[in-house]
Parts: sequence; C-alpha cells; structure tokens
Amino acid sequence: MRSSADSVVERLAAFPTLSGIEDSSWRDAMRSGRCMDIPAGTVMVRKGQPCLDFVLVVSGTIRVYETGENGREILLYRLYGGEICVLTLTHLLQGVAYTACAVAENDVSVVSIPLSQFQRTLAESETFRTAVLFALARRLSDVMQLVEQVAFHSLDLRLACMLGQRFEAGGSPRLKITHQELARELGTTREVLSRLLKSFEHRGCIRLFRGQIELVSPAALGSWSVRRSV
Repeated sequence: MRSSADSVVERLAAFPTLSGIEDSSWRDAMRSGRCMDIPAGTVMVRKGQPCLDFVLVVSGTIRVYETGENGREILLYRLYGGEICVLTLTHLLQGVAYTACAVAENDVSVVSIPLSQFQRTLAESETFRTAVLFALARRLSDVMQLVEQVAFHSLDLRLACMLGQRFEAGGSPRLKITHQELARELGTTREVLSRLLKSFEHRGCIRLFRGQIELVSPAALGSWSVRRSV
C-alpha cells in the first residue's frame, strides 16, 4: 500500500517549480500534506472562514469569486491544475479570514499543506519563496486586467470578448451556458445580460437557445468587440 506521502509526491509532479525543490523543510511539508478529491459543485471556501492550509490545485478548475451585499457575484479568476491557490496564499500571508469564495467547477484534486509547515518552508527555502512570489505576481496581473475591464470597458464589450474566448476555448460553435451563469461571471443581473444577448442575436452574432448559445458569425462578434473598444 502506498503511503499518503508517496501520493502527495506523485501529485506534486504537476508543479515543475515545486517538484524539484530539495530543501528539507519542503520535503517535510510534502510528508505532512493531504490529498483531497473534491466533487464538482462543492463550495470549497466561503467568505469569513479561517484560512488554515496552503493549497495546490493538482487537477480540475476552481472558480474564485466575490459576492456583493446585493447578492450579485463577479468572477475574480479561475484556478487550474498545476497552479498554486493564490486565494489561500494571500490570506495565509496576511493571517486573515477569507474575503472571497471558491467553488469547484468540475471534479478537483488538491494537495493541502498545514499552515505551520507552509510558514517554515517559506522562511527556510529560497526556491519555495521564489515560486510563491511568481504565483502572486502572475495572479496580480490577472486581477489588474479585470480591474481595467470593469473600470474602462463597457459591459457589452466585456460580454463579446468573453463569448469569443469561450467559443474559441470550447472548439465548438455551441456553448452550454445559461444567462444567469454569464451574468454571474460579469457581475451584472440576468435581466441586463439577457437584453445584451438579444441585441447580439438581432445583429446576427449569435443564436440563443435554452441553456445554450450558438455562434452564427465570428466576424460579427469580433467586429462588435473592435467597434466598441475604439
């Protein structure tokens, strides 16, 4: 039977910047780690919960979002396999409870390392600190882009860009997503989002179905983005 430490080491092979660290503090951290498999739809983090572990996402996708007092949500970013969970990282460094929420969009596998081992490794391993700082810098860049979009780009432009990205990533002219899900991603209401989608459909960009959106004209959708951004 394999030990849990062996399983942690195997899963951490998904992290090239971490799997090669030879420092004793990091080896101890790996031995103390726990492997967890989390079903799709599980709320992994709620605002106000204490942050007690350093989390590494081995596989799957986690949606990190903020919720306003009016109940509306806005996507902050997504975490994918092979990434350090910057949400837990920043709150561990600050010593504060979570200020955002996270949900597993599909089945997720993570490695969780206790706070005490994280703090020791951070203090003793220069290689580990470099990996942590790199992860923070990359995520800061993502959040800065989000701030720029919200502050300076109109909602219809953000929607056109998001749809274009989703169609391209899915490799299909059919996108399975509801109006509510899109509204949540963009931090608006379903009613406003539905009106925008209807205007896209009227202009021949897309065709709307229940729970699905079909791409009719990539050129029309792309020209909408260009026209609205100038």
